[in-house]
Amino acid sequence: MNARSHAQPAFPSHMAVLAGTLAHLSTYLQTGCPRSLHRARLLLHRLDREAAFDRGVLTFCRTLEEAVAAAHAARRPT
Repeated sequence: MNARSHAQPAFPSHMAVLAGTLAHLSTYLQTGCPRSLHRARLLLHRLDREAAFDRGVLTFCRTLEEAVAAAHAARRPT
């Protein structure tokens, strides 16, 4: 029996949310799909509510999301 199974899951849920956020941002950067950007934002809001999540990493993710959103807004036709 694995000792880890009693202490903590191999991939904590907040890390899964972070991985999903980065995957959606990456998809947006590759395809320009606004839905991917929207989903990344929803996941970031979820991470904001996680008290145990590393604030430094979350700040970097938020900065990345804001830069991507600004680029998205600049690409929109006026």
